[in-house]
Amino acid sequence: MTTSSDLIAFGLRASPFTKEVNDHDLWLPESKAALVDDIQNALAERQSVLLLGEPGVGKTCVLRALRNKLPQAGFRLTYCRNATLGRRDFYRYLCHTLGLHPTSTAANLFLAVETHVHDLRRDKLHPVFLLDEAHLLHQDTLDHLHILLNYEWDSRALLSLILVGLPELKDRLELRRN
Repeated sequence: MTTSSDLIAFGLRASPFTKEVNDHDLWLPESKAALVDDIQNALAERQSVLLLGEPGVGKTCVLRALRNKLPQAGFRLTYCRNATLGRRDFYRYLCHTLGLHPTSTAANLFLAVETHVHDLRRDKLHPVFLLDEAHLLHQDTLDHLHILLNYEWDSRALLSLILVGLPELKDRLELRRN
């Protein structure tokens, strides 16, 4: 535990060893700062991103730094942390995080997300869905993500996904089922 005398001695305003550090106060090593820049550049090009790493290497810290650095004027970030859901519940959860309230059929859930993405485009915002713990996605949900990215006859990148997870996610994606 950090005492107030420790904070004063090191010139700190708050304890640096807590999850409650504000995004703008996060310290990133040069390698992580470069990774944040790379992700920001990919999103500016309307690309999707795969962020892989072992537990505890700082994947979520990178996302928090990205949230702080990405201009709010051009992007709308949506963070989904519950990847253990089936496809319909995944879309229901996604709708909930977006503040949407569609009826419960799978088609209406998907349509609500699709309409929301088009509305954001009209408002000149690029939606970015961050799917944390993506290695836990059910296979049917993982298989369906490419459909979520298919807009206007697959001629426009209206949405970016950031899949965040353990290295085994890459193995699942390489199965070419998705």
